[in-house]
Amino acid sequence: MCQGSGAAATTLSSFGATAATDVTGFGLLGHLVEMAKASEVDVALDLYAVPLLAGAEEIVRRGIFSSLQPQNVRLSRAVANHAAAAAHE
Repeated sequence: MCQGSGAAATTLSSFGATAATDVTGFGLLGHLVEMAKASEVDVALDLYAVPLLAGAEEIVRRGIFSSLQPQNVRLSRAVANHAAAAAHE
C-alpha cells in the first residue's frame, strides 16, 4: 500500500492474470464474490492453498476481528459447500 503496483501488475500479467484485487477490508471472499458476480462465473477455491498471515489464526481465536467482519459473514451465502468450508482448519 506504500508503493506503486506497476511491477506487481507486470508480474501478474506474465502469469495470464486478467483481473486482481487486494484483500484488505472485505477480505478474499468479499472481493472474490464481487469479481465472480461481475464476471458471471462460479469459482472453486482450494482453502488449503490460501496462505494465512502469521498470527492471523491466533488473533481470531482471541475473538479479534476486522471491523468489516459482519459484512464478510453475510457473504457466506455465496459459499456452496458450507460443511467443507467449516471443516477447514
